[in-house]
Amino acid sequence: MMEESTLASPNQYDLDLKLAELRINGYVLFEDLVPVKKIDRIREAFLPYLEQVRAHGEPENGVTLQGRSDDRLVFEGRLQVVNRYTLYVPWEQPFADPEIYENPVLLDFLDCYWGTEDYRITCYHSNNPYPGSEYQRWHRDAGISKLVPHVGLEVCPHFGVKFPLVDTYEENGSFEILPCTQYLADPEMETQYDEILEAGDFPTRRRLNLKKGTLWIQDPRTLHRGTPNRSDHARPELVICYSLPWFGQRVPIEMTQAEYDKISERGRRLHTTCRVI
Repeated sequence: MMEESTLASPNQYDLDLKLAELRINGYVLFEDLVPVKKIDRIREAFLPYLEQVRAHGEPENGVTLQGRSDDRLVFEGRLQVVNRYTLYVPWEQPFADPEIYENPVLLDFLDCYWGTEDYRITCYHSNNPYPGSEYQRWHRDAGISKLVPHVGLEVCPHFGVKFPLVDTYEENGSFEILPCTQYLADPEMETQYDEILEAGDFPTRRRLNLKKGTLWIQDPRTLHRGTPNRSDHARPELVICYSLPWFGQRVPIEMTQAEYDKISERGRRLHTTCRVI
């Protein structure tokens, strides 16, 4: 396990192999990339806001939680489906940590995949199944109509970079994915994946049982779903989205001038479309 002050180096990973795993499987894992003590601090700060959303959220209404130091950077969350919550995370400490969003392994990987440093952070949100949550439908993310292979894209222009705040396993609702389906593009099947995958034999289905400190990257075209949480605790996972400039902005990042002044030159290039308030 890494020491708290140690940043992982790209030389610790075979990036060519990791790139091949993403291109073939539709996702890739970087284990032991984030110090566990850092993850624990983030979880400790995050859970009270998640609990407030759970206490007040309704299926049809979003919830904005005020009471921050400047009353402008806020948590926004909603009940997505039964006992499964989505929150948008404010860009401030301890959540906006450069050892995560500007990790040299992550940025070197994205530089190599896209062949450029010209990409942006476009969203920061979280997925949170509570005890009693059920299966999601099998689905894709991020405006799949823009990403299907029929349009001839050489690379996927948008990734969710994810890191769980607890160890994930089948009891607490670990993520399930069907590898290689980022290249499946049959319009007639798009509304039937749930029925097809539950009725047929698809032995490549994989549960991603991940330990804290893992950072993983998902091609949003790859079929996936959340699974039931049968444990006695929430399973929070944070997601930082990275996109090529033309893909567009999903939920603009806001940060205070004080936070903006802290970030590096590379960090500012990652935030060229943020709102400084």
